[in-house]
Amino acid sequence: MKKKFLAVLSCGLAATFLFGCSNNASQKPETTAAQTEAAEESQKPSEENAGTDTASEGGMTFGVTYWIESDFFKTVADSITKAAEAEGNKTVVVDAQQDSTKQLQVVEDFIAQDVDAVFLNPVDKDAIEPALQKLDEAGIPVVNFDSAVGNLDLVDAYVATDNIQAGKLCGEAMLKDFPDGGKIAVLNYPANSACVDREKGFLETIEGKGFEIVETFDAEGTVEKGQNITSDILQAHPDLDAIFSINDQAGMGAYAACMTSGADVAIYGVDGAPEAKQVIAKEGSIYRMTAAQSPIKIGTQCYETVKEILAGQEPEQFQIDVPAFTIDSENIAEYLNAGWQ
Repeated sequence: MKKKFLAVLSCGLAATFLFGCSNNASQKPETTAAQTEAAEESQKPSEENAGTDTASEGGMTFGVTYWIESDFFKTVADSITKAAEAEGNKTVVVDAQQDSTKQLQVVEDFIAQDVDAVFLNPVDKDAIEPALQKLDEAGIPVVNFDSAVGNLDLVDAYVATDNIQAGKLCGEAMLKDFPDGGKIAVLNYPANSACVDREKGFLETIEGKGFEIVETFDAEGTVEKGQNITSDILQAHPDLDAIFSINDQAGMGAYAACMTSGADVAIYGVDGAPEAKQVIAKEGSIYRMTAAQSPIKIGTQCYETVKEILAGQEPEQFQIDVPAFTIDSENIAEYLNAGWQ
């Protein structure tokens, strides 16, 4: 894996990171008011890509970009931001809006802003590689989170939920509900490595257990596509027993389609999203369970990892797995009103 323990990351830099010391200690020559105004303007992020700038003056700056804005990714970013601000640092958070080209531009903007490190969740695991190469050339460390990039040699660490485990939890729950098997559909997302791992864990768990997968469709992890695709599946297969969705967003789309049609189809998702927990809590709900992630823990772990990297230390583990856990009707009361865990 890539190691960017550069000479510039000296003890002084580590101290700046840990204690939030000002980067403006050296004296500057006098400037005119116009020059000062122009200089200040040049330091501002563009309006389009400003994202969430949490800065107080001084300290370090970290870029954060994720593939789509959602409560989950905002919670990860907020967790990173909270940890950064506690040490006098700041973040610039930018949603790539499911657009690989936009995310490349976001990374280029981060490089132009001379950020100290980047926390990155890719829109597309392979399309992100040119951006990673640019960061590598610029000597900017990268902590990849939630969904792995295609070429992990171009990042310094990877922090994510144990996504294969999350898929297995869904498979185990489905086996419990349908011990004799049944007809099922899968809503996947092949461009996203985390979702690929969830699907893999699920399929490995139900293999040879009497299940017939009648349809597999790419719902891209969105509510809208999850709903539209499920509506089509229900028309083609009115005897469908269950649906596995690689995330709760597409799962909630499937739930909406089933509620609209009156289909009694059990739904199993991944994330532990607040909206999924709300429907799981309903008596007799068809949304049977979610394999929950902890975006708060993911964000905290990302920040702790980048501290090691910027201090010139190689992380003890390159891949850091945050365990998933089941939320269903039996334990929903513990998590229902807690937002993200």
